[in-house]
Amino acid sequence: MSQEIAPTTVLQRWPSLRDAFFAPPNNLRIGSGIPALDRLVATADELIAQEPPQPVVLPALIGGATHYFAMAFTEDQSRMLRELLQSHIGKTWTDFDGQSIYGRTNGDPLEEAAVAFAGNSRYVYRFRVADQAQARNLVRESIQALLTSIGSAPRRQARISLPIGRLIGGLADACAAGAEQAAQAAYAILANDHRLSQANRLFLQIQLLAAFERWNDLDQHPALDMLLRLPRPSLASDALARLAMSNLPDSPDLVTFAPVATRFNALIDSVSTIRSAAGARYYALWALAAGEPPELLRQRLTEAGWAADPTIVAVLSTVPAASRAPTAPVAAPSIAQLRQRAKEAIEAGRFDAAVDLLSELSADLVDLPAVVEAVSHTFTAKAIALLERHRAEYGDDAIRRAFNSAQRFDSQIEPAALPVKLIDLFSASTNRQRISDLVASIERIGVAELRAPGGTDAACQAIREVMGGDGLGRLSPGIDVCIDLVRDLKTSEAPIDDVRSLSYQVLELWAYHDSSGDRHRAARIVQLVGDLVELGLGVQTFDEVVELLRAGWDPFLTDADLPIGLDLLEHLLAHRSDVSDSLDKFAAPMLSRIGAYNATRVPSAALAIAVDLAPSFGLIVAVPPPSETVGERPATARPGLCIGLYSLQEHALDRAARILRQRHPGLDVLVCADHVATDALRAAARAADLFIVMDRAATHAATTALKAERPTAPIRYAAGKGSTSMIEAVEAWLRDEATPTRDDRLTSGAP
Repeated sequence: MSQEIAPTTVLQRWPSLRDAFFAPPNNLRIGSGIPALDRLVATADELIAQEPPQPVVLPALIGGATHYFAMAFTEDQSRMLRELLQSHIGKTWTDFDGQSIYGRTNGDPLEEAAVAFAGNSRYVYRFRVADQAQARNLVRESIQALLTSIGSAPRRQARISLPIGRLIGGLADACAAGAEQAAQAAYAILANDHRLSQANRLFLQIQLLAAFERWNDLDQHPALDMLLRLPRPSLASDALARLAMSNLPDSPDLVTFAPVATRFNALIDSVSTIRSAAGARYYALWALAAGEPPELLRQRLTEAGWAADPTIVAVLSTVPAASRAPTAPVAAPSIAQLRQRAKEAIEAGRFDAAVDLLSELSADLVDLPAVVEAVSHTFTAKAIALLERHRAEYGDDAIRRAFNSAQRFDSQIEPAALPVKLIDLFSASTNRQRISDLVASIERIGVAELRAPGGTDAACQAIREVMGGDGLGRLSPGIDVCIDLVRDLKTSEAPIDDVRSLSYQVLELWAYHDSSGDRHRAARIVQLVGDLVELGLGVQTFDEVVELLRAGWDPFLTDADLPIGLDLLEHLLAHRSDVSDSLDKFAAPMLSRIGAYNATRVPSAALAIAVDLAPSFGLIVAVPPPSETVGERPATARPGLCIGLYSLQEHALDRAARILRQRHPGLDVLVCADHVATDALRAAARAADLFIVMDRAATHAATTALKAERPTAPIRYAAGKGSTSMIEAVEAWLRDEATPTRDDRLTSGAP
């Protein structure tokens, strides 16, 4: 068995490789007077000395046959080396098949030396040359040319980076869906993206921690104190507000809030930047602690759509009566007093209060810097009206000078309401800069405008106007912004009727106007529809939703899109009424296209789900026996193996368990659909060899308990929200377990 190799550089390992490689069973020796060999070794010396070290290829003469060993040092280099070998060497004179020696080693000392040098058997390739002089000469010359080209001009890999906004949106989608594993993967990509600043990485990290209620990790974050001092985007401030509120009792008051306020200060500086109930509660407590009148605060929160929150109602009702209604008439404050109070409000981060105070003053150039500072932080209708009043009095130049002195830009202030912005976003006449400004404005305060009384209805009406008449002038980015609005409105815990109305309208927009076949957008629509049906739909509305899906799903009736289509179909089936048959019409074209001619192109788990679902719609999916399908390596469960499955999607959970038992006789499958950390859930977590969690349909309490009971035992996550992804997660683990490690192979002598 090979010993563990101490961490060294490639250059440091190079002498050891030469000693081990040019030794039996290799009959070639360095310095033996073979010019071609000396030249290859000299080229390898040069490649290894580069920074970073470049791939090398070395020859071996074993039993009279010529072999070559090609070695790289990273995954990217390995891919490049394989492609170069295929183009320079090919199969005419060698047995090179494009595969590394991973999983194919048999204890050969040269292979062991090559793996130790490269650091991973996946980075090592071996091939044999035909036993002909011409073949040996041609291959040797090709190898030398290949290495020379690497040394003189290292091959660059083409990389197509996704737009940074798309990556951040993927993180937000995963957080909103409760998909912790997907969110962590999305953040890992962003954290390594050079286009993202260190501060923005930090903002995204705290949003991730807050989304999955990892309060201890967030509270102990080494950069937390710095975060509290930095200017932050609203989502980052909301994450910190959620952390602050997690330190308070369920029914907070000003006494318990005092130490939290001292630590966190002004997190939410305007009702227009509130993104969650926790943020609204922090905003209310901070304002009351500063002495703002409860009635004025209640009116402001009512206009923003947050006054009905039970915690806010309780907090406002417990404010001492003396602070709510003065017992004697109070003289109106002077102009100087109003200005001083506005200044104090701005310094305390209470910009809505500053706008209220400045609105009591007549337009005056003296107040313009304060107006600009306040309006730059709050984008309420009252703030915009205050700014426009000063613009009308003193002109655009004065406003522009004030913004420049505040190091802000007038373009940040968008006076148009959300419905107008949505209509302009879909207009073909809107220029690119205007599109960019509209998207930024909607991202900043779109949720606030939706939550305002009548805001969602107005947005839905705007989308209907966009779809009417001559149709859309442009589809993107408007449709993606609308899907974002649905996601963010739901995350803000808005009234169910508002979320339902906007979801339906955006679904209709997609179904009738998006023929792009965009799979990323289709996956987002599947999530939107899943959330929509879980809100509860009447029979007629459910049928209408299915009809909309039928209208928009034609581009996705393909083998590649079958798994996501099955997830959607399975989710809809779980919510179908007995008196509805609309789903049959959606299922028929998806399932009836599966047959012997394409079954081999469909993942086996998806195929099994399709076969199982078909009878629910009066269909039969005829496919070849499992042994005739082509696809993944077989996954075999050893006798006595116990698998745990957790999901709140009980129909999908039961289907996955049943099919796993059919595909793997003797497999013990435990299913859990608990909303809280029950004893049964904990017992299953301890008993299972593997636990699969569908985190898109899970609760924090249950998943936290599972992790606590399995600190080192394996947990895998289903990628989707259907039984297909649960089966695939189980069988991927079974295949991984069946693949021996390199040390296992060396110990057993197995190939």
